[in-house]
Amino acid sequence: MEDTILPGHLMKRIEELRGREVSYLEDELYSEEALTNLEYRTQLERCFSLDPLGPLPPSL
Repeated sequence: MEDTILPGHLMKRIEELRGREVSYLEDELYSEEALTNLEYRTQLERCFSLDPLGPLPPSL
């Protein structure tokens, strides 16, 4: 499967997130762009090694 290329402004936004606190990344995951553009959200998850299903619940 060929990777699709994101627009320049989205790639720039991903680069700006590198080295920032996790809260910036979490905010970006729920941004309008990430919620409406599945490829952008996938790229965010891939770049920052995030689990697309979310974290596992704490063990009891």
